[in-house]
Amino acid sequence: MNWAKVKNILIIIFLILNSILGYMNYQKRVAVYTLTKEQENNIKKLLYDNNIMVYTLLPEKYPPMRKLILVPKFIDGDEQTKLFRTIFGDTENIAVTTITTDQNEKQTVYSKGKAKIGFAPGYVFYRADLSAEKDSVFTKEQSKKLADEFLEKLGYTVSKMQWQFKEDNSSYIYTYYETYNGDILYNSYADLLITSKGIEKADIYRMKPVKYTDLSRSIYAPDEMLFGFMNQMKKKQGFEEILVIQKIDLGYFIESESPWRKEGEGIPYYRITLANGRNFYINAYTNQMR
Repeated sequence: MNWAKVKNILIIIFLILNSILGYMNYQKRVAVYTLTKEQENNIKKLLYDNNIMVYTLLPEKYPPMRKLILVPKFIDGDEQTKLFRTIFGDTENIAVTTITTDQNEKQTVYSKGKAKIGFAPGYVFYRADLSAEKDSVFTKEQSKKLADEFLEKLGYTVSKMQWQFKEDNSSYIYTYYETYNGDILYNSYADLLITSKGIEKADIYRMKPVKYTDLSRSIYAPDEMLFGFMNQMKKKQGFEEILVIQKIDLGYFIESESPWRKEGEGIPYYRITLANGRNFYINAYTNQMR
């Protein structure tokens, strides 16, 4: 008998079995943190019986998550010049001023006529002068195209962002959120107001992910989160309205006030968006609503 050949065959069998066992263990771990269709249907029925309608799919995966450190993105002079040149088209007749905000922060503001662009750590604002513009935006599709093009010019990759939309008094309001490794960064976003004449204003908050911190911790499953949301809403005095949930997602949220001013710790949070545009944030570690 060729023992060397037998040994090689046994090694190959061992490796195959080891791979199969590894895959089975992986699938088992994934299954633990996967919401089943039965769980989703059960929680939706319970919410329906309590005047909360859910017209969206629930997040299917809820693996353990770590915290994420984020810092304000500083925009230096060269990048400021590039941005206002992108928006204004040239650098002629530009006035530069420095102002102090109510929060005692310095902002550099570039003005061209009545149009303004301002910069501070983690924050950029734009105010357009549309007085001489003609109506050119008549549909949601046109406004979305305009918003996408504006952000692409500023260096964003729109395809990697998550966005929300609402219409208010014939204006279109868009919020685009940056993502990191597939997770939404709720404190790093761009708000755009678009009228029939074009982009009237933009407020952009930019946070840069630095590193994950602490060990991964289990988070509440989506159905558990919704059960907690229902109970917390019912505790509110005089709560009788019918709620319509339009979207549920999961990402990172910095709990401090005005987080774009300094380094912050992003905590895993669920976000519930109602049909009227109102957002609720629920800590995925504690299941407590802000």
